[in-house]
Amino acid sequence: MHLSWKIRPNSYFDSIDLMRVAEQARRLAGVTEVAVVMGTPTGRAMLAEATMWPAEAPAGMPSDLLMAVRASSEAAARRALAGVEELLSAGRDAGPARAETAPRTTASAARGGAATVALVAVPGDYAALDAHQALSSGLHVFLFSDGVSLDDEVALKRRARERGLLVMGPECGTAIINGVGLGFANRVRRGAIGIVGASGTGIQEVTSLIHRLGAGVSHAIGTGGRDLQAAVGGVTTLQSLERLGADESTRALLIVSKPASSAVADVVLRAAVETKKPVVACLLGYDGRVPGGVRAATTLEEAAAAAVTLAGGAAVELEPAAPATRGSARGAVRGLYAGGTLCDEARRIVGGAPRGFVDFGAEEFTRGRPHPIIDPSRRNAAIVETGDDAAVSVLLLDVILGDCAHPDPAAALAPALAEARERARRGGRALTVVAHVVGIDDDPQGLGRQEKALRDLGAVVCASNRRAAETARAIAGGA
Repeated sequence: MHLSWKIRPNSYFDSIDLMRVAEQARRLAGVTEVAVVMGTPTGRAMLAEATMWPAEAPAGMPSDLLMAVRASSEAAARRALAGVEELLSAGRDAGPARAETAPRTTASAARGGAATVALVAVPGDYAALDAHQALSSGLHVFLFSDGVSLDDEVALKRRARERGLLVMGPECGTAIINGVGLGFANRVRRGAIGIVGASGTGIQEVTSLIHRLGAGVSHAIGTGGRDLQAAVGGVTTLQSLERLGADESTRALLIVSKPASSAVADVVLRAAVETKKPVVACLLGYDGRVPGGVRAATTLEEAAAAAVTLAGGAAVELEPAAPATRGSARGAVRGLYAGGTLCDEARRIVGGAPRGFVDFGAEEFTRGRPHPIIDPSRRNAAIVETGDDAAVSVLLLDVILGDCAHPDPAAALAPALAEARERARRGGRALTVVAHVVGIDDDPQGLGRQEKALRDLGAVVCASNRRAAETARAIAGGA
């Protein structure tokens, strides 16, 4: 293998753009790995840890762009580096023509228009500073970046609260504000259900299911996965509940969260009751007392259906999956997920050893790398390895659609699934694949197209994450 690298001085690019470019460059012939990051200490450390940056490279500046390619030959690596530069240039050239110079700071951008929200997607070392600048300019903040310290998160959210503003994040993957999707949001219809979520893919699952059940969403406010931790205290969640409680277009509330502090969850649920609106809450792992006026849901699907009913709708039935024969593939279930809340929900349903479930969207996998919703390569490698594990009989997956997601995730999965099944066959066993697609037909990737493609690959496709987990458990011989 050959490693080639290049420094592009003083060239800032949004982290989402860099994720997309790296994912596209990995498809080039002979390329095994691509890293495109800003030259921050975190970016350089990530490259060094991955042995993707030579010790002899000059120190450079945080504003420099670092490009590294590992390929089968020097020629392939050179072509890939040239391809990365072409992709970066094409992305900028494709933008709308501007009669005036683009603003260079958040403050100048805020002065020049009617924006009310700043989307921050820069390296974590600088994200807090940019978020503070946005707050100083009177903007709410959608903080997509990871790598933001807990202390910085607390400071940002408390400052925002003092100014009557929201900080959604850090690591906020999804929000829908006034019908406008941010991050990985799905193109769901407007409606009467307001959602607050300390979970990006949790929001995507419930909003997509609400749409498919015939209802719609007024707003979906993401808070970042740590908002209900004790140190943060649910600041953004409490603010969001107050705002949705006062919003005339919102008739029912839905709260979704990854495992949270029980004390903070208690406060949040009491605040939800005070809105005087119907409330359903899906707080995974919460075992406290749910107050009157709040309907508790144990799964995301149950929460979505309950919210539709509470908003005055009559939910339609989701399409059933093909019948699965119980115990037809006895063995362990391996869950390889792009969404953390989906992974946690499935693990709780399937049971068994937690190590059998991996959330590839966790910060340990995404720091300095594309999120698996954009670039599935790391998960694909784990899928292939699963084919060699004689203990595993069922592979359980989520497939996430949305505006910033991979343009054709089913096609990206196809080679890995084929190789995993072939390895299992050579080992004298079968590997059953069970999948759930999060999204709707109006998404760029198309729910129906993605589900059909997965079925054509031999997967059992289920209409919700809950159903997929239960189906996988049954096929593997569980209860």
